[in-house]
Amino acid sequence: MRTNRRLTLVAIALLCLAQTGNIAAQAKKAGGGSSAERANKAVQLAQAGANDEAIAEFTLAIAQNPKDARLYNDRGSVYLTMRKFPEAAADFSKAIELLPKDHAGYSFRGAALNEQNQIDAAMADLNKALELKADDPKTLERRGLAYYRQKNYELALADYNKAIEQTPDSTLALSRRADAYVALKQFPQAQADLEAVLKIRPDDFTALDRLQFVKAKLAPPRAAAAPVAAAPAATVAPTPKPKLLTRTNIFLAMGGLVILAIIGVVIGKMMATRSVD
Repeated sequence: MRTNRRLTLVAIALLCLAQTGNIAAQAKKAGGGSSAERANKAVQLAQAGANDEAIAEFTLAIAQNPKDARLYNDRGSVYLTMRKFPEAAADFSKAIELLPKDHAGYSFRGAALNEQNQIDAAMADLNKALELKADDPKTLERRGLAYYRQKNYELALADYNKAIEQTPDSTLALSRRADAYVALKQFPQAQADLEAVLKIRPDDFTALDRLQFVKAKLAPPRAAAAPVAAAPAATVAPTPKPKLLTRTNIFLAMGGLVILAIIGVVIGKMMATRSVD
């Protein structure tokens, strides 16, 4: 794997060198300023998002000044933004060749190798960069990502913490530290980091989506709905038994008897009268 990677980098470097003579001739013929002027123009183009044009200007600047390691790092950074990782790694390797004691080339190449999933090689470069410049925040961020991809979340967290101490407004470091916190199931800390990102960059919709995920993890589980108790059956009052010996009933009965007695007397008199007739 390492041999193939080295051969690839060498092939790309040789191709760049083969084109250098032609590019230098074109730059000399076309004019357009010194190497430094072209480099400044390339930086402005890259900041404006015109990456292809920036690469072209850096290439012309390198043709005019092929021993300037900074130009290779700058062009490699644009390749890194364009996700052209082999080309980026080749430029960083050239910068290391020109300035082996400068941390920048190792840090940049470590980032490029990390993106190609060459984690061990990336880690070697990033450790070398930190050896040359201890606690460099960008290198710490990049090594934190390498640790994260190795699932060494605690080590990733330690690197992110050091980087954020120096650059507290780094949304990249805050976002990546939030990832490490989520991996460790430390959701309150992840929420704080993502809220800090959104405070700096309110239009970061990726951070917003991740914040919603973290908040969902923190939300208490919904309690199961309690079964509705059946309403107690209505108590039916027993029908009271009618009372027969009430005062009213007695008076009615007596009145009825008197009427019957009167009727009896009247009927008796009528029958007696008939008998006499």
